Amino acid sequence: MGSPNFKPTRIFSPHHHNSPPCTRTHQIGALLLVASTFFLVRLFDHLFSTCPPSSLNHDHTSQNFVHFSDGGSLSWPQIGYGSHLSLKIYVYEEDEIDGLKELLRGREGKISADACVKGQWGTQVKIHRLLLQSRFRTRKKEEANLFFVPAYVKCVRMMGGLNDKEINSTYVKALSQMPYFRRSGGRDHIFVFPSGAGAHLFRSWATYINRSIILTPECRGIGLIRKIRVPSIHGKILSFPGMLKMG
Repeated sequence: MGSPNFKPTRIFSPHHHNSPPCTRTHQIGALLLVASTFFLVRLFDHLFSTCPPSSLNHDHTSQNFVHFSDGGSLSWPQIGYGSHLSLKIYVYEEDEIDGLKELLRGREGKISADACVKGQWGTQVKIHRLLLQSRFRTRKKEEANLFFVPAYVKCVRMMGGLNDKEINSTYVKALSQMPYFRRSGGRDHIFVFPSGAGAHLFRSWATYINRSIILTPECRGIGLIRKIRVPSIHGKILSFPGMLKMG
């Protein structure tokens, strides 16, 4: 038989008995704290949502609109852009750079823009035409903020106007004649590649235009960047939907 003096081992530490018990008073206090926090947050949200914009910024017009140099205006955030936006885009002419005509019409010059405007690849023509008619277009390179390099390479390639090797060498030749491209390292130059292959239509793009603005519909987004084997990429790859024929 066990000894009458046997005492069971304590399973709790001595400090356990020193902690204050959680009473009903504590529970009620916690509920009141949660409820008061909730109502205070709702009160502040209501106050800020009903505060008139003029009390935050007396110049309500300059806060909500950007005024263009030609007199027009556009709703635009004030922070980071200012209240006046003056944008100038230079569009390269096909005859001013040796090689651009081939990138637009093929080696024999027989491919027309009307033939290339059909289907998803038509964005290469549509964007070019839009900028040619844009009020932001300038014919003075020295005042331009951006430079657009027109090329219908996907269409030209599919219609047999140039092969992959010719497209690559023609791009390199054209870029070598652009002093403003060299001045910025291509950062302010815009290229359009209207197919899922993206900039890979120009095989050496990662070497020559990796800092440029690239517009492409699918672009294989991250896939493009992962395949680049250059130290750093500073370009802007912007994806937009391919052109669809409506109706």
